[in-house]
Amino acid sequence: PFVQYLRRQDHLEETLSPICSVELPTGDEVLLHRRRFEGTSGRHVAIVAGIRGDTPEGVRVLHTVTSILRKVDVLAGRLDLYPCANPLAAHRASRRWPLFDVDLNRLFPGKAGGHPPNQVAHALVENVREAELVIELRGANPAFREMPQAHTRFGRQRERELAEFANVEFVWERNPGPAAPATFAAQFENVVALEGGAGNRLMPGVGEELAVGVLNMLAHLEVISQDDVPRHWAGIHRARHVTDDQVHRVRAERGGFFLPAKPIGEAVSLGEVVGYVVEPTSAETREEIRAPAEGHLLAIREQPLIVPGSMVARLVASS
Repeated sequence: PFVQYLRRQDHLEETLSPICSVELPTGDEVLLHRRRFEGTSGRHVAIVAGIRGDTPEGVRVLHTVTSILRKVDVLAGRLDLYPCANPLAAHRASRRWPLFDVDLNRLFPGKAGGHPPNQVAHALVENVREAELVIELRGANPAFREMPQAHTRFGRQRERELAEFANVEFVWERNPGPAAPATFAAQFENVVALEGGAGNRLMPGVGEELAVGVLNMLAHLEVISQDDVPRHWAGIHRARHVTDDQVHRVRAERGGFFLPAKPIGEAVSLGEVVGYVVEPTSAETREEIRAPAEGHLLAIREQPLIVPGSMVARLVASS
């Protein structure tokens, strides 16, 4: 494949190269790019953004990280950055790959001889497989606003401890859900996923916070110097570790419009109202949604239209 040399100096080389090219039914070509920063011997880290086309926050974070890395004089190791793994969906602000109408994050590990989305999934996994650490950058679910947070696989102490330096409020050590086997993060044991903000939108401050978190993790791996992190260590959040049994998914029993009563990050007590379900044509309250435990709101629904059983919030219990 064609490799473009962007920067060369004594202790650092930057290159840009396509790892996959797929032809569309229109005859157009889609390239999946890898930007590589390679320095002296050290860790091999892969950072992937844009797998979900409707979560642009991760793309912004990786752009910020790239701009900082281009100012670094010495780098110990290799950093492989994948700026946008699902460019067609991102161009449409959609989760689903156009023409084939599939969610790329439900196709992993992909197939070399499959349709174009499968080819991209396969190429991404194969290129990332040898990394010692994989960082996936996400945004929030399109219906929600979420606090910056890190997710690691249950039982992976090394990744959990590293994620505590990611400048987030919570590190959620998770067991895999029903859809997990086909997701990108599930293909690797050594993965940290960062997410936050609001679905399909860029929120003030979130991208900066997560970018600082990525760079701080790289500094703790000694890939870059702590001096290269654009914030003093004393101003970086130290995350609280939580597990699945501490995270409550709050659901509505009635359909209608959900109107939140609390913002994300707000401390709530047991039984406190976190939102209302209303009947929009009459303005009648159909249901008061109450906190199932004392804790903090990790996520709150902003897309108001719901049906019975819709999740409207996530709450992290205090204990």
